Amino acid sequence: MRVHLRKLKNKNGTVSLRLDTFMGYYIDENGQRKAQRIRETLPLKLVEQKDKPLQERNRSILDQAEKIRAEKERLLLQSGSYPFFDKNESKSDFYIFLDQYIKAQIKRHPSSKVTWQGLEKHLKNFKSKISFEDLNATFYQDFLSFLEKKALKSTGQSLQQKSINLYYSKFKRVLQHAAAKQKLKHAPRFPKLKSIDSQRYIVLNEEDIIKLNSTHCANHDVKNAFLFALHTGLNYLMIKDLCWKNIIREMDAWLLDIPDRNGRPYLYPLNQNAIALLGSPAPNPKLLFPRIRSKSENNIMLLKWAQKAQVQHTLTFNVAKYTFVQRSISEGMNVELIQQLLGHMKLKTTQNLIEKLGIKNPLLSDPLTTESKASFGKILTDKPKLIPKHKRIQLRNYSYTFPKINRS
Repeated sequence: MRVHLRKLKNKNGTVSLRLDTFMGYYIDENGQRKAQRIRETLPLKLVEQKDKPLQERNRSILDQAEKIRAEKERLLLQSGSYPFFDKNESKSDFYIFLDQYIKAQIKRHPSSKVTWQGLEKHLKNFKSKISFEDLNATFYQDFLSFLEKKALKSTGQSLQQKSINLYYSKFKRVLQHAAAKQKLKHAPRFPKLKSIDSQRYIVLNEEDIIKLNSTHCANHDVKNAFLFALHTGLNYLMIKDLCWKNIIREMDAWLLDIPDRNGRPYLYPLNQNAIALLGSPAPNPKLLFPRIRSKSENNIMLLKWAQKAQVQHTLTFNVAKYTFVQRSISEGMNVELIQQLLGHMKLKTTQNLIEKLGIKNPLLSDPLTTESKASFGKILTDKPKLIPKHKRIQLRNYSYTFPKINRS
């Protein structure tokens, strides 16, 4: 078994460098003896020029490629398999690798922070010390069994199948990355996950909303945050990080300055009901809802509040978002505007949600012209410009208004 360095001339005059690994012979389905080769193109190129500086550069690149080839051949002879595997890495600490990978993922996708931290917590509860040589098919099955039978939420409850599948899919991604980095001797093979029952989409009716609005909740911020989600369609992750510095006041209008999923800020109009839930800022204010905790703790508080209000539904912040979509469609809001308010990157995502909620014949277009729709998009994505008064009046009344409660 040998690794050879090959040169391939390109049409543009450059020369690509490729490693050609000979892995022996095999017999194909026709009974013929054939060579098994693995080819890998290096991110290095030579330039065919006679100038001295370029010739020196080419020699330097060839020296670099030769070092890579020699190292690959050493690993091949040592492990006798492909992908190449360094035996010295097998006893190294897996958690160091995991921590670096998680930090990189959170930097790229900040919204995934809670999930990655949850995976790391459950993995350390399963086994406090892990080396790469511990990672095999038995380990993968045992960790899945731990998530299904022993892993607990912060509230002491068992994990739901949806959470188990989410954590395990993240775990698989880490190991696949480790295999690509030649940390694992064999490509990982994972057990099959259980399928998840089709999700039930709960939408609150008018009577439920009135009951909740008039019922006391032990955590006032959780109640107000849930009602705020009913008016805005914002999800839990966005609401929990909202600060008073995100509020822009223009005369009688309040606008939320928040980023969308593309990282571009937009001004989100709030109606009077949403503004009333915020109240007045306390001295040196920071968060709009400082007392909302983790998602699981909030769900328990919402459950107790719903039982007290005699609402026969399990409340989550997603329920508030679904109710917002239902109300917005019934009031005739344009679907493109709902898409931007929900922060969906694609209109198809919003339309799929509408279909899953069972809303028939949604308004895919409204009386607004194409120019005015485009201007709406510009309003919601341009940070420096405030919404003109005539458009703000159109947007301000999109949310559902609670009817007055007869207390007699």
